Amino acid sequence: MRGTWIILIIMVVIGVGMYFYFTQKADPIDHDSIVFENTPDSIVQKLKVYVAKKPTEVMYLDSVWMQQDSTPLKLVAEGNAKNRLEPLDTSVNLYLTYDDKYFYDLELKKTNPRLSYKLNFQIQPQNSDTFLIDALLQPQKGDALAFQAPMMKIYPQFVITYNSRLPQEPEDSTKIQGHIPDKTITVLEHP
Repeated sequence: MRGTWIILIIMVVIGVGMYFYFTQKADPIDHDSIVFENTPDSIVQKLKVYVAKKPTEVMYLDSVWMQQDSTPLKLVAEGNAKNRLEPLDTSVNLYLTYDDKYFYDLELKKTNPRLSYKLNFQIQPQNSDTFLIDALLQPQKGDALAFQAPMMKIYPQFVITYNSRLPQEPEDSTKIQGHIPDKTITVLEHP
């Protein structure tokens, strides 16, 4: 009789353990995603997203985005409202482009490379030559970041230099220190 009770108790413990195991929520998959919400399909179809890892300079030369050493930037999303990305590194720059006419560059710094981000963008035309981007960056853990900014015009050839990543200049006591911009855009060819 005692053996039957022991078997019954073991069966109940196993059953309870299986119940809790199968009812637990699975951890979200570690991947990043870009979603274009409340954006007309006609605009989404002309959107492309490129990524570069900690670039010092990025060049745009006649519809090709490339790094300083002429390596083309990786195209990670194109013409789709919802794009699942492979996990991004801790520090990357994203380049959102519309129809090779407008762009927006976004520096994304993650606290942890295993932390996934959902990047929500809404792009709306404001008038005939201005596009406004609304963004919400939602990490898997932590606070979200929202911002709004205009997209910039794409010139036939230009260079974006990230000044904080350039080698430090030697100290000069006669030099007047002022605010150094985070980035400089140099237009090489104007239409």
